[in-house]
Amino acid sequence: MSDRETRCNATGQFMDYGPLLTDLYQITMAYAYWKSGKTDDRSVFDLFFRSNPFHGEFTIFAGLAECLRFLESFHYSESDIKYLRGTLPEGTENEFFDYLGNLTAKDVTLYAIDEGTVAFPRVPIIKVKGPLIIAQLLETTLLTLVNYASLMATNAARYRMVAGKHVNLLEFGLRRAQGPDGGLSASRYSYIGGFDGTSNVLAGKLFNIPVKGTHAHAYITSFTGIEELKARFLKHKVTAGVTGDLLELAIKHRQNLAELLNVAMEESSEGELAAMVSYAIAFPDGFMALVDTYDVKSPAKSTNSNNNVTAKTVTKAITSKTNANSLSGRWSTDINETNLPITTTNSGAGGINMTNGWTIHTNGNINNINNAVSTTMENDINKNDQNINNNNNNNNKPNQSQLHASNKYKACTSRLLQRSLSNLCKRTEKSFRSGLLNFCAVALALNDLGYQAVGIRIDSGDLAYLSCLARETFERVAERFKVQWFNKLTIVASNDINEDTILSLNEQGHKIDCFGIGTHLVTCQRQPALGCVYKLVEINDQPRIKLSQDVEKVTMPGHKNAYRLYSSDGHALIDLLQKVSESPPEVGQKVLCRHPFQESKRAYVIPSHVEPLYKIYWQNGKIIDKESLPTLEQVREKVRTSLKTLRNDHKRTLNPTPYKVSVSDNLYNFIHDLWLQNAPIGELS
Repeated sequence: MSDRETRCNATGQFMDYGPLLTDLYQITMAYAYWKSGKTDDRSVFDLFFRSNPFHGEFTIFAGLAECLRFLESFHYSESDIKYLRGTLPEGTENEFFDYLGNLTAKDVTLYAIDEGTVAFPRVPIIKVKGPLIIAQLLETTLLTLVNYASLMATNAARYRMVAGKHVNLLEFGLRRAQGPDGGLSASRYSYIGGFDGTSNVLAGKLFNIPVKGTHAHAYITSFTGIEELKARFLKHKVTAGVTGDLLELAIKHRQNLAELLNVAMEESSEGELAAMVSYAIAFPDGFMALVDTYDVKSPAKSTNSNNNVTAKTVTKAITSKTNANSLSGRWSTDINETNLPITTTNSGAGGINMTNGWTIHTNGNINNINNAVSTTMENDINKNDQNINNNNNNNNKPNQSQLHASNKYKACTSRLLQRSLSNLCKRTEKSFRSGLLNFCAVALALNDLGYQAVGIRIDSGDLAYLSCLARETFERVAERFKVQWFNKLTIVASNDINEDTILSLNEQGHKIDCFGIGTHLVTCQRQPALGCVYKLVEINDQPRIKLSQDVEKVTMPGHKNAYRLYSSDGHALIDLLQKVSESPPEVGQKVLCRHPFQESKRAYVIPSHVEPLYKIYWQNGKIIDKESLPTLEQVREKVRTSLKTLRNDHKRTLNPTPYKVSVSDNLYNFIHDLWLQNAPIGELS
């Protein structure tokens, strides 16, 4: 058992990270510093990133609270020292281990911008000032606590912006996260970034985040018929002593609904109805059902009365296998659409695999499938026309039967295209409407007993189309049965959703109230790392600069302050870095702002508001004003208000306007003088 315990507190920290959560080279460097007599050297390190993630123009700073927690607990325990004695190279002096055993962060000062603030490249988000050895030992842990937290919060904020403020967002990513720690961090920082809840129960306990969830397809498929129901009766919510048979009520409503919704009773699953009745009895005030489990075949096409197939594993894709070169053969006779084969394919991980290399994802618009089928058929037609043209060029005139067959083929494929798309829509709709019919029946039965259902979840198919179909259905039921709350039923969509999916659904006019997002959110698939770095910029009051042929990797030396300058309309205009010895910019006074490395890029700015970005959060071995540290809710609100200070063109998804980061004229000259002093002079011969 470790001599440290995992624990949580009201501010949401859930672990005491010890100083061994680091790279080995930090400790070997510390030994080399110690051997060199540099224990009294004073240093300044900047923690910053070089570019914004996800091809955007902003980043949300997160992870500060955990960094402060780490400083509080920074101490090498007896077991840590014992481990290091056996790990470091033989010959490492014993006095060094004694030195490590007495190290704490009491002589460190940590400056940072507020957690939840919008940050930009090259502007340090944390500054560490203190003894060289201890400041060096903090590097890896601070980076790991800030990198993923800021990336995750930024990713979540982007989802919030594309979804809009009226749509709920739920984090469903624990099962796909990089381990339990990654799952907990994802829940915490997605909430900071603007998500409304999580499926992660432990995160709910540790961080006081709302926990949300429905049920899986497994619950529906665990029932095969209504005879399996062991509980059918439910007490009326309001009328004492009244108990109703929920199954009987649901069956009665289903008969009426089938006529209203034009769905044959035989096309709905009895097992699905039983599962929904069972779940509604368990959660009458929180009934939300997954409605896309079964693709129920009609009796005319079924050879098995219980022929229920999961909708996720059966998807129809219609394609022509016709060889254009065979026109003079089988196409010389009359053609009808039944000659063309229909290929059934496995949709795998949410996609329809079509012939000729097409893959269409089912979480997009039906038009995507439309275009793919159309393109496939048009390619066949074009090949056919090309063959006829080639024959013509070679003086091999096509005969009338070939031309007739070609025209007939074009007409046929056009009709087939329309029919195939119609069949695909109907097939998807039939699968969905079985669940929708059963849900509405159970929801009306609950209403008879004084309860209101919550809504449905859709986990596959054309989400825009199905959400509109569901909303239309709810409206028709509300009008027919005089239950107005049906109009407000929640529609939740999941199924491997990402930013582009939501943008596409927005364009299609979806009716989704809530998105459950997992893999793309918690793994940050579009960019798996933020790339924060930790660079020495000053030692013993002397500036240090790292040079590189890549200008992006040149550091800005010295201990600096940062200010955000605002325009008269209240939007952030530019960030300005200055030497700490310089006077802050003043409201209404002209300030020369320069690009750090491009001489010709400069501008005068007259700020209407000046915001100093740095505060001291850690000094003299303790957190400054610990009682006033922001809660998770306050950091979440900080993200919202900070994003409001950015212009929309900085926040937009496509081609955002770069936000300007500048240096004062004094700092610009200081950087370039130091650059020239440290850059080697070549020799030509």
